[in-house]
Amino acid sequence: MSLPPQDKRTPAPPLSGGMGIRGWLVVGVLLLNAILLAVTGQHMQSSRERTLNDVRNMTTNLSVLIEGNLADTARRFDLALASIVDSLERMQRNRDWRDEEIEALLESHNRRHPEAAAFRLTDAKGDVLWGKGVDRKSRVNFADRDYFPRHQDAPGRRMLTTEPIHERIQKTWAIVFSRSYRTPDGRFAGVVAAALPISHLTQQLAKLDLGPHGSAVIRHENHALVTRHPPAEGPGGEIGDKKVSPEFAEMLASGVVSGIFHTPLAPDGYERTYAFRRIRNMPMIVNVGVAPQDYLEPWYQEVKYTVLLLGAFFILSVIAARLVWRYWFGLQNQSAFLGSLIDTLPLPVFFKDTQGRYLGCNRKFEELLEKPRDEIVGQTVFDMAPAEIARRYHEMDASLFDQPGVQTYEWVVNKCSGEKRDVIFHKASFVTSDGRVGGLIGAITDITELKHTETELKRHRQHLEELVLERTVELTEAKTAAETANRAKSAFLANMSHELRTPMNAILGMTELALRRADDPKQIDQLTKVKTASANLLHVINDILDISKIEAERLQLEHVDFRIGEILENLVSLIGHKASEKGLKLRVQLQPGLPARRFNGDPTRLGQVLLNLAGNALKFTEQGAITVRARLVEDHPNDVLLRWEVADTGIGIDTEAQGRLFAAFEQADNSMTRKYGGTGLGLVISQRLARLMGGELGVESTPGVGSTFWFTVRLGQATADNQDAAPPAPPTAAGTAEQRLQADHRGTRVLLAEDEPVNQEVSRGLLVDVGLVVDLAEDGRQALELARRTRYALILMDMQMPVLNGVDATKAIRADSLNQTTPILAMTANTFDEDRQTCLAAGMNDHIARPVETDVLYDTLLKWLSQSGRTPTTMGR
Repeated sequence: MSLPPQDKRTPAPPLSGGMGIRGWLVVGVLLLNAILLAVTGQHMQSSRERTLNDVRNMTTNLSVLIEGNLADTARRFDLALASIVDSLERMQRNRDWRDEEIEALLESHNRRHPEAAAFRLTDAKGDVLWGKGVDRKSRVNFADRDYFPRHQDAPGRRMLTTEPIHERIQKTWAIVFSRSYRTPDGRFAGVVAAALPISHLTQQLAKLDLGPHGSAVIRHENHALVTRHPPAEGPGGEIGDKKVSPEFAEMLASGVVSGIFHTPLAPDGYERTYAFRRIRNMPMIVNVGVAPQDYLEPWYQEVKYTVLLLGAFFILSVIAARLVWRYWFGLQNQSAFLGSLIDTLPLPVFFKDTQGRYLGCNRKFEELLEKPRDEIVGQTVFDMAPAEIARRYHEMDASLFDQPGVQTYEWVVNKCSGEKRDVIFHKASFVTSDGRVGGLIGAITDITELKHTETELKRHRQHLEELVLERTVELTEAKTAAETANRAKSAFLANMSHELRTPMNAILGMTELALRRADDPKQIDQLTKVKTASANLLHVINDILDISKIEAERLQLEHVDFRIGEILENLVSLIGHKASEKGLKLRVQLQPGLPARRFNGDPTRLGQVLLNLAGNALKFTEQGAITVRARLVEDHPNDVLLRWEVADTGIGIDTEAQGRLFAAFEQADNSMTRKYGGTGLGLVISQRLARLMGGELGVESTPGVGSTFWFTVRLGQATADNQDAAPPAPPTAAGTAEQRLQADHRGTRVLLAEDEPVNQEVSRGLLVDVGLVVDLAEDGRQALELARRTRYALILMDMQMPVLNGVDATKAIRADSLNQTTPILAMTANTFDEDRQTCLAAGMNDHIARPVETDVLYDTLLKWLSQSGRTPTTMGR
């Protein structure tokens, strides 16, 4: 209200009259405590509302977080199932339906989705025939699952999601995602199902910090309980329980996507405020709830202390009143006492009679109006404010006189200086001893700074939202740039692999052909040195490509069952004779029972690390022994941690040099390169392979005494069916393969598809040496034309050729030729796993990497020619 200067009027008489001093003291004490109670109540109510708003925002944000994680999980499962369905239907169309291919397909998705319990496949009758843990003898059938008939009756490619069900194979609770796959003529062929353990969802909820009595719940759309954290005792906490609060059921029935509700009694007996959200891509709902006894605890403490303070103030005010009564004759008058008491209050306070005249006020009120007290007492609002504002203000007072009680409302006060202040008026009427309304007492709370703070917070929140949006755009652009750079790096790495290994194939191949025809001892010695140097160069190239694949995250580990003894037998066969030549002892010390045990992992990469460390020990040891040790550090039902040690009695490494061992292209002493050779990549590759296999690699060494290189790897336990399986038969010796090819397959006609002249000469020479008859195609189109005219026993196919590449040529041969079932072997310098998979997906049977090793080539030829039902010869055109 505006308060312009006004002429003085005669002030109202001071508080006195018929009720006596005791009555006025009682009124004063009650009014004073009523004002404090009203102000304190308003403050505590505002504080409680702020706390509740903070809780609603927190639970909403947490529900959005969980919903996003689970929706992304469902989307990835949908993509995985769709990929499996596409692969299965393609196998049927290509008539390449084999158990091992299907198991490999499902296993690859198990690796990509470790959160899944298993991917499994049924036939049209519902019998589970493929997948993790499947034993066909037990005859597990999914036909009675509710999703199976839905796939049968409503053909389509939509993913279905179940309620929590008890897994029949792994005996755990899970949610099943499923899709159907079809035969080439469109008939229902079966279901692909992926089980997501309920424990995975529970782990997601366990990450939330909801206080001692908070709870996070996931339910199916039909209200069935999926999981909750923490677990609740009794029926309300069991999976599948559909009992929900009426508030929650009503909100779900309305179809809203998200919301907030309060339930006085949850299944575990606690009162909570919940934020819920429907999960995209899944018929599920996530609830995040916190208990008032957690989030209102600070507020309750504040209320407790405030009540104590109010009680203390009330007691003090009563004591003061009694003192005033007791020492009445020592006091000047009642007005002076009340004025002193009111002046000590931190809030502006005023008194009015029923005519609206100010009876008194305190210093804070004077400061607010910027007027002295003698210009206020006796005046009305009409004397100090414009008529319209005064009228509205007087109506508020009049309503309080008509209906005695407490009144609170916001107002704007215009000070004499022109400054505007936002305030809250707290007014209460009081009655005289005869029961009539005698006037009102008011207090004012200045909320100008509070409103300014709220405005600043709102502006700051808006600014933060703009910053978040800007940062999101920047991160998206950075992610796109990183993905582009990674694809470029991958393409460069693949091209380098091909460009480096292709000429090496020519060098090693021509050297091998020359050695086969050479009879001059000097020439044989020179060619042998060329072959050795080329092999060393190929080893360097392979090391560089290995470290590049690791850094580009392109190196994929295998997961197959193997025995530890097989790796050690291979190691001894490779370096045992070299140790003997140097006069060194090669010792193997293994934990009892370890050589015969079977594990699941990548035996090739494990053997590579072991061979690198043992080769280094052999290189830097002149006398004494090399000892290889292995023992189990951890042995769990699902996996083990295996520790290997390679100890030598060599030159040793000082502490300073040990820090350079695991840097690329570095050795402990770079002068060693001239004496011992090597690129310095072996230890780097070994360390990173150990980390990829879940372990670590390190060294302990003393100069002049020797070194011990150790590494750990985490391996899976082999499946129970393979624990007692007999070790595989040793591979056919190279000489034996060459002899058997000459004896059993001489005159057999094969097709060689190769465009590079030198590679043509090398490959053709090696094939002719074992008596095979070779037809040559210089590009993929020529290979297709020859395959349509002639039946071959075997086809060797280069991947990169002009006119028509090897992949497309293979697809065309499989589609329409005389060689639709003929074994086709890829011969290429592209050695990445995806290149191998591309060849197999196109219909090829095997993959031979270049540079071609003669022994490997002959072993592979013998394998596939021996499996072939017919052997076309030169007469078989």
